[in-house]
Amino acid sequence: MSDGLSKLRGIGAQKIHELTHIARHHVQAVLHETFDDMNKIQFLGFISILEREYGADLSDLKAKGQEFYAGESPKLEPDTKVFVSSKKKKSYTLIYILVVVIIFAVAVSFTLDLTSAASTKAKTHTIDNSAIENAKDSMSQNAIIEDEKTTIEDNNTTIPVVIKVKTEPEPELIPEVEPEVIQTVKSFKLMPRSELWVGYIDLSNYKKYQKLFKGELDIDPNKNWILTLGHGYLKVEIDGEITEFRDKKNIRLLYKDSKLSRITFSEFKELNKGSKW
Repeated sequence: MSDGLSKLRGIGAQKIHELTHIARHHVQAVLHETFDDMNKIQFLGFISILEREYGADLSDLKAKGQEFYAGESPKLEPDTKVFVSSKKKKSYTLIYILVVVIIFAVAVSFTLDLTSAASTKAKTHTIDNSAIENAKDSMSQNAIIEDEKTTIEDNNTTIPVVIKVKTEPEPELIPEVEPEVIQTVKSFKLMPRSELWVGYIDLSNYKKYQKLFKGELDIDPNKNWILTLGHGYLKVEIDGEITEFRDKKNIRLLYKDSKLSRITFSEFKELNKGSKW
């Protein structure tokens, strides 16, 4: 790593953004050598600004970027969020339109209330109380008999009436099924060949983490993650099983249900709700 790049990393992306007005995610991309989030013209412009403002020698970083863009097709769509733009004056036309719409809505609501009240009056009718009494008599005559035996007495003669009670069949016994035992993964490690910047996002709450490290990095193996890496020279170990990558460009990975797969930049953005990082 060049002294100029080390100097800028020490200053930090936030302070560089405040001084140069370069979008923060572009500053992070330059500092961590991730070139695919911008086009060649933008990259060279950022390098020129950083060298001028901080007197840093970024020739090595510039050479890496030119080598990267030499094999990439040019991006046609300009990034409208490179610099922070000033706030535009608010237009009051929308406010006037909203006031007119609200007045119209209140008028329509008042008209509908009057129409509904008139309709309710027209449909009101008198309920015949005799019909209610007849219904009560009918219900009392057809009451459900719950006793197993009822006796009817007429002229001192008792006649037993036997009522058969239908019994429900006993439910079939369903054998108990033992719950499936879910095995948990014990380890998920990144092992790069050289210093590596990695950004990783928890898919359960989209909380973001990033780290510049050497050696090994342990990540929680029982969560689902999407990862973006500064280069692809590394090994990934999951419970002792190792997957090796050999790619000088940035790579992106999906770790889901304890399985690892490589994904494209478009798939990464889709999983990250449309965000590049």
